[in-house]
Amino acid sequence: MTVNPAGILIADDDPEIRAVLRRSLAAPDRKILEAADGAATLELARAARPAIILLDIYMPERDGVSVLKELAPEMPGTGFIMITGNEDEEVARECLEFGAFDYITKPINLDILQKIIKRRLRP
Repeated sequence: MTVNPAGILIADDDPEIRAVLRRSLAAPDRKILEAADGAATLELARAARPAIILLDIYMPERDGVSVLKELAPEMPGTGFIMITGNEDEEVARECLEFGAFDYITKPINLDILQKIIKRRLRP
């Protein structure tokens, strides 16, 4: 199944973070999806096949690391960008070994996030 090049899935249990990211990443040609927990992330990712998944490491139901380990082999065309607190940076680096494209720490620098996304979507 192909990747939706206009799709971004924001997976974070904090509604304020999802709202900030949604506003920051909004574009006329871009479809933004949101999930508040790991189970919803799995369901939406499989249905929508987004080009980018912003994946918080710590979420209810299923944590981001287990979601990454399950989805990355199924969705090799998707860019997984892990979201983590500064104290979790080592875990985020380990996620690169499990198929993540990159990671970003909280508080999220939106300019850096935009650059990571552009780098991933570059043909």
